[in-house]
Amino acid sequence: MPEHAGISMIGSYRPERVVTNEEIAPELGVDEDWIITRTGIRERRFAGKHETVLSMATVAAHAALKAADMDAREIDVVILATSTLLFQTPSGAAIVAAELGCHRPAAFDISAGCSGYAHGIGQAAALVNAGQAENVLVIGSEKLSNNVEPGDRSVLPIFGDGAGAAIVTRTTGGQIHRTVWGSVGEYSDMIRQEPSWEQFRAEPEGPVPYLRMNGTEVFRWATSVVPDIVTEIAAAAGVGLDEIEVFVPHQANLRIIDAVSRRLGWHGGSVVVADDVRRAGNTSAAALPLAIEDLVASGRATPGQLALQVSFGAGLSYAGQVFEMPPVAEAA
Repeated sequence: MPEHAGISMIGSYRPERVVTNEEIAPELGVDEDWIITRTGIRERRFAGKHETVLSMATVAAHAALKAADMDAREIDVVILATSTLLFQTPSGAAIVAAELGCHRPAAFDISAGCSGYAHGIGQAAALVNAGQAENVLVIGSEKLSNNVEPGDRSVLPIFGDGAGAAIVTRTTGGQIHRTVWGSVGEYSDMIRQEPSWEQFRAEPEGPVPYLRMNGTEVFRWATSVVPDIVTEIAAAAGVGLDEIEVFVPHQANLRIIDAVSRRLGWHGGSVVVADDVRRAGNTSAAALPLAIEDLVASGRATPGQLALQVSFGAGLSYAGQVFEMPPVAEAA
């Protein structure tokens, strides 16, 4: 059988601390039902003070490598997708690669908001299929609890922390089909950091930079546009929507997931739909690999099934592809 780029293993890391709606509702001045009705989220994980984007990324990647029985020195490229690394240089990927014991790999970060991991999978598949790399490690890791303002109802109940890592390699199974990706920069103000670090340096006594989001506008855009993007992703892979067995949408909000699934005709059991957001919140670039881990570990999906993933976020950016569900490592 011909070989092509595929996902051979997923590793994950979920912080130990579970933050329930009961805990944060008083801070927001609402009750638990207010959060569930608007987001579908019942709990999320927050990383400890000692945990960082890089430490979580390293644990998730190590879990994937161990489960795949692969030495870190076999990795040619390390790609880290994150929006919550609190320094701009050096790349976080290079630091994670060194922590793992990789041998002089290419290493770089992707800043594409919540769609960063799907961008990374697209780049990894292209590198492997072109013969530029044999084994690529794609990691999504976020510590969003550091980047949301206490008491902000639009973001605090939604976001959580965690990391997921995928090994992309040449294989006869687990094929990654062509990536569909893009951006809609005219809507870049919908999800943003405000103020900028430059503004904060000029006025250090002013507001602290935090993640801001126009949730209603994001909901409208996602529910109206994402179904068309999903259709395009399936067409790029040469498969019909009726052939998809597992749908892994960005874990932004359960209402968005339900609305998109209904428009695609996948609501009601015909397709397994990931809903890790209920327990993990929106973990941005880590959301897709964590959702895949949840589906396989729970037995709702099995390796080899035909899956479609799509993610969207700040930019507005989006990316997705059809692939075969991979095995997953035991959660770290």
